[in-house]
Amino acid sequence: MWKKAVIYSLIGLVLVVLAGGVTGFVKEKMGEDRVAPGVTLCGRDVSGMTEEELLHVVTEELLPETVTELRCRFLPEMRETVENFTNLTIQGEELCLAVRIPLFRVCVEETVGAVAEASRDVKVWERLYEAVTGHPFRERQVTAVLVWEEDAFRSCAELLCKAVERERKEASVVWKDGTIKVTESRRGYRLNTENLWEEAERVASEARERLQEHPTEGLVLRFYVSGTALMPRLSKEQAEKCNTVIGEFTTFYAGAGGGRVQNIKSGAEKLHGKVILPGEEFSVAAVLMPFTEENGYASGGTYIDGQLSESIGGGVCQLSTTLYNALLQTKLEIAMRYPHSMPVGYVPLGRDAAIAGDYKDLRFVNNMKAPVILLCEGAEEKVKVTLYGPEEAKRGKVTF
Repeated sequence: MWKKAVIYSLIGLVLVVLAGGVTGFVKEKMGEDRVAPGVTLCGRDVSGMTEEELLHVVTEELLPETVTELRCRFLPEMRETVENFTNLTIQGEELCLAVRIPLFRVCVEETVGAVAEASRDVKVWERLYEAVTGHPFRERQVTAVLVWEEDAFRSCAELLCKAVERERKEASVVWKDGTIKVTESRRGYRLNTENLWEEAERVASEARERLQEHPTEGLVLRFYVSGTALMPRLSKEQAEKCNTVIGEFTTFYAGAGGGRVQNIKSGAEKLHGKVILPGEEFSVAAVLMPFTEENGYASGGTYIDGQLSESIGGGVCQLSTTLYNALLQTKLEIAMRYPHSMPVGYVPLGRDAAIAGDYKDLRFVNNMKAPVILLCEGAEEKVKVTLYGPEEAKRGKVTF
């Protein structure tokens, strides 16, 4: 019995010695400071690599050269912009911005740590199996920890916005030297970047999965940015249609006092040359006020509570009344008009328009598709209002 025990003990001792020898052989063969067999990183075989070699792969080879393309609709007006940006090209009906900015960053410490953890998980007998057969017992796939560089992507988007976005420019209309001067309009363009961030998240997720699954030599990330053309509310063609006299009227103020004459002339200067754009409401009071000496007015005759009195700005109602009678000859919409508390002598009964404080005003809306120009002249003891606009704004003959 004791002989068998001795034999078994000797066999066990031999096995322990052999196991220790094999373990030492495996450790010497593979090296504990190297990545274990069968470990892959993003589809790359990194087994047997030293820490220095692994770091080189993670920092230099893991991410491929990346080209980021942002595309948007091409407008003819953008051609001049394209010439000023070397990385902008016209491709068919699209404008393409191509930049070589890496949009992913490898978290080196976390990625190397994940490889080390997978390497520690490899058993000694698996190492022995690989040493004997030359093939790993099984693969342990490690994915890199990648971070989407949102700030870098935003820089690309901002560069495209800077290159292609532009404010719309309205046609302008002025009365100068007795003629109507019209300047050119321009449409603007605005990129819809709100949708771009959602698209970026989707593309980034797909690209991350691709990079983590297998080696990639080159990567092109394409984004299409929709845009909105900003059409001017007033084009040059529309503006040029305000070339017809659509209404005019004249009233007289012979014998008026000096203050009233001053007020009429001062108010006429403020109204003269005003341009009312399509859809715009014009307030006479807003243009003439405040009625102060600093604003060019003097004390003049006016109606207050049904009696003739004196006030700063007295007499400007003749301007609004003259304008009102010119408006009656047009199809423009009169939004507000008040009569005086007593009849006035410069127009027939019922055809006056009073201005008083913030509660009486003459307002009208340009309901045409072209501008209206208001000319108002107070000189030679008369007030003359002339309205220029499109032909279709004329009402024709008006009788009372």
